[in-house]
Amino acid sequence: MARLILVEQLERGISSVTLNRPDRRNALNIELLESLHAEIEALAGDTVNRVAILRGAGPVFSSGLDLHEASDDALIEKSAESIERVLNLLRTTPLVMIAAVQGGAVAGGAGLMAACDVVVAADDAKIGFPEARRGLLPALIGSVLRHKVREGDLRELFLAGEPIDAARSQQVGLVQHVTTADRLRDEALGVARSIIAGGPETIRQTKVLLNALFQESNKSVGPGLAETHLQARRSGEAREGLAAFAEKRKANWPINQ
Repeated sequence: MARLILVEQLERGISSVTLNRPDRRNALNIELLESLHAEIEALAGDTVNRVAILRGAGPVFSSGLDLHEASDDALIEKSAESIERVLNLLRTTPLVMIAAVQGGAVAGGAGLMAACDVVVAADDAKIGFPEARRGLLPALIGSVLRHKVREGDLRELFLAGEPIDAARSQQVGLVQHVTTADRLRDEALGVARSIIAGGPETIRQTKVLLNALFQESNKSVGPGLAETHLQARRSGEAREGLAAFAEKRKANWPINQ
C-alpha cells in the first residue's frame, strides 16, 4: 500500500512533504491527516530541518476533507479532531511551512494551505471554500484565516463559495507568490533558501513572535470553533449537502422545497 505522506530531503535544512493520495485528489481522510501530523512532528524534532514545503501529488493540491468520512456519524468527531490538530501544528511548529499549490485547494485543503507561513501557487490554481454549499461551516478554517484575509473578502469567500484564481488569491492575501506550474517547485525552493539564510534560532523565534503579534495562543483553533464545526457536520443540512455533492446534484435545502 502506498504511503499517504511522502517526505524527501531536498537540500540541507529543506524538506518536502507530499500529500500522496492523487487518485482521490488528495482528499484529507483521517489516516492521511494523522500521518501528516506525525511526519511534520518528526521533521521538527530534527534540528537540521528548518523549512518544509507542503505539496500535493498529482494535478491537485487537495480537494479538502474526505466527504465519505465527513458524512459518517461514527467518524465525524475523529475527522474534525484530526484536521484541527494538523491546522494547529502547521501554525505552531518551529518549521517554517511553505505551501506549493497546484490545480486546486478546496475547503480543508485550502485550510491546510492557509495555515502555512508562505503560499506559492501555480497560475492554474483555484482556491475555494464551498462549505456552505455542502451544509458545513468553515469554523476551523476561519480561525486560521481571520488575520490573513480582509473581512469583506473573507465574507464573500465563505458566503458565496465560489473558487477564485491564483491572481485573486494573491490580491486577498491567501497567496504570496504566483508562478507557472512548471516553475512551482523551483519558486517554493527559492523562498525556502531565502528563509534558511537567516539564523536558525532567530527564524524559530521570529515565527513565535509572529504568532504572538497576531494574537495566536498555543492552539490556533479554539474549542468553541471546534464545537461549532462539529455541530454543523451533524446537521440535517450537512447530510443533504454532502449527499448532493456525492450524487452530483443540486442540494434540496428546505427553503427550496
